[in-house]
Amino acid sequence: MRTDIFRFFLAGDVFGAAGMRCATTLLPEFIQTARIDAVVMNAENATFGIGLSPEDAEKLFLAGVDVVTGGNHTFEKRDFWPVLESREQILRPANFPEGTPGRGFGIFEKNGFRFGVINLLGREDMYPMDCPFRRADAVLESWKAEAAPFPAIVDFHAESNREKEAMGLYLDGRAAAVVGTHTHVQTADERIFAGGTAYMTDLGMTGADDSVIGVDPENAVKRNLSQVLYKLEPRDGPGSLRGLVVDYDPVSGRAVRVERIALREKQ
Repeated sequence: MRTDIFRFFLAGDVFGAAGMRCATTLLPEFIQTARIDAVVMNAENATFGIGLSPEDAEKLFLAGVDVVTGGNHTFEKRDFWPVLESREQILRPANFPEGTPGRGFGIFEKNGFRFGVINLLGREDMYPMDCPFRRADAVLESWKAEAAPFPAIVDFHAESNREKEAMGLYLDGRAAAVVGTHTHVQTADERIFAGGTAYMTDLGMTGADDSVIGVDPENAVKRNLSQVLYKLEPRDGPGSLRGLVVDYDPVSGRAVRVERIALREKQ
């Protein structure tokens, strides 16, 4: 096992064509210049703003993504369900009920280093799911039987900032990083908790900058003015790749550095 610093890039929700363009064009160079060892990216809104297609998943892997995580829109595209079963590098939230297609966590290896990823779905202002806290406990407990310890990365796809912070503190010292996704709004609260766990409430959105969380502003504004459910269409235009860089020290078992990333396309 490597004993030097291992650098993760944890990337926020890829949204629509603009998000896919940012991910596939900006990520490869960023991996090289920032010396990223492994990339975990949430892509549950990558294809036309809802769900993920098999083709777009492959494009993300070719761009350098190592693990793709999901959320409440994971199952929007039925042709994607077989991919959830066949590709270990694609996760859906682990607290979906037993029997749901796919897997919610996995152990991966990159550049001679092993790491675990757990995908969870929040419950506050979301859906009645199995408890994400207890599900995290169960997965982490099962990993204790592994021959050698390894860091765990948690993507908590949740609406509530309160629930996300609670999860971060609950797993402090047991996970290398707990990061939130889902709101598409990047927060400025990146930090390392006392127990050595890196945390950020929301990684933000990889997608169009001039948008309302990824969609065209015109109908989003009309909805608020009229309370009529105008159709929301993904916004295409200049965008950004957003997320968090986490440096993890295998010797101490702690995150030692975090850096918030908002990498904009060149105009």
